[in-house]
Amino acid sequence: MMISDPTFALPPLRPVLRGHLVQLQTAHATLRPFLRSDLPRWRRFDDHRQGGRRDPVGIDEEARFLGLMHRSRLQQENDQLLLGVFDAERGTLLDQLHVRLHSLHARSAELRSVQHWHAHTEAALLALCLFLFNDVGLHRLFVLLPTECDTPFARALRASGFELEGVLRDQHLDLHGWHDRQLLALTAPAWRHSRQRAR
Repeated sequence: MMISDPTFALPPLRPVLRGHLVQLQTAHATLRPFLRSDLPRWRRFDDHRQGGRRDPVGIDEEARFLGLMHRSRLQQENDQLLLGVFDAERGTLLDQLHVRLHSLHARSAELRSVQHWHAHTEAALLALCLFLFNDVGLHRLFVLLPTECDTPFARALRASGFELEGVLRDQHLDLHGWHDRQLLALTAPAWRHSRQRAR
């Protein structure tokens, strides 16, 4: 008995390549890839985020950012799409979002927000989910957060339909040791169903 592969019925994933003109607009924020001209904005954003402190092990955050910016794409596993969230009126950089393609076959990606504290998190997340689920063709988007996290970003995730799937023990290592992470996820069918109910 031959068992058909259900992935054959799926349309191909639509990759986001370097140089693609991605611009996601909300009433108060614009999501788009970074440009070289954004570097002064990014420096101010990073200085504010770091609170004037620098990594004691000497990691060059600017060099890492530039490397991520030039490699930004979603095509193969472990590719990362790097997007800035900019204030639509003033052009200020509000957040830096990373979307890492975790599994090409399963169409699963991890989302990470560098700055959880800005006023337009829910609208930005809505625009991003619309793009990733409908335009790119992802099936699942997940986020790893500290177990006690209750930032505007965390609340926006829950309001957008992300559900807690469990806690990963000792998932994150930093200078202070090992830390647990809560896993929240949202699938494309669940997201579309929630959007239909919201209309």
